[in-house]
Amino acid sequence: MMKFHTHGMALALASSLLVSVPAFAQEVIVNGGFEADGTESYSPQGWQVAEQGIMGSVLATDATESYASGYKTIGAASGQFYGFLDSSYPSSQALYQNFSIGAVTSAVLSFQMFVNDQSDNGIVYINQAGLDATSGDSYQPNQHVRVDILRFDADPFSVHANDIIGTYYLGGANGRRFDGNDNVNRYVDYSFDVTDLLAAGGEYTLRFASVSNQGALQVGLDNISLNVTPVPEADTYAMLLAGLGVLGLALRRRKTV
Repeated sequence: MMKFHTHGMALALASSLLVSVPAFAQEVIVNGGFEADGTESYSPQGWQVAEQGIMGSVLATDATESYASGYKTIGAASGQFYGFLDSSYPSSQALYQNFSIGAVTSAVLSFQMFVNDQSDNGIVYINQAGLDATSGDSYQPNQHVRVDILRFDADPFSVHANDIIGTYYLGGANGRRFDGNDNVNRYVDYSFDVTDLLAAGGEYTLRFASVSNQGALQVGLDNISLNVTPVPEADTYAMLLAGLGVLGLALRRRKTV
């Protein structure tokens, strides 16, 4: 009875090992808090920037005022610096980061963001011209912000359906509209389970973008994270099976003693 009990416990242990292969979460985004440079930067570490038009910029900053329009902002959500898409119309900005991952069992995208809109009416305009502030040289209203995961080789201003893997914000101010004096909005926390979209792994681009031709627009970003848990590699399973083989041999020898 004692030998059978020990053998049963060993089998239970082996089964638990097979279904609990170690997997550790990994952070994919570099410098998601914008603190790496330790100073204001128009090319923050880990990120790329793209700008169109003449009245806007993209940077990591500790400023609490828009350089383009002079309007106030709330500053960083934590730490000293934050990512800032700063425009005085008409212009478009994009802050983006390329990343490559293997197959994953989980993936969570999270970030903190504020959007201030100083256009006269505060209406969100999502023009078919996408992120083109000239709206195809027609200058039809186009004023909004978007957050997307793109194909790795997509243009940073693309809104083509074939280039967009997923969209996680499409709209305007996430707080008070412009009231003639100020609209310093606070950060809003966003979190999305993107496991299904990224399960197979691959190369992608995380993009934050804005377009404005109705009034000034500011986007603040902080604590950007893409946390993934990789699928265990084959050699991990091989090591576990080898360990179980040794365990089985030990049990067999014990049984014959």
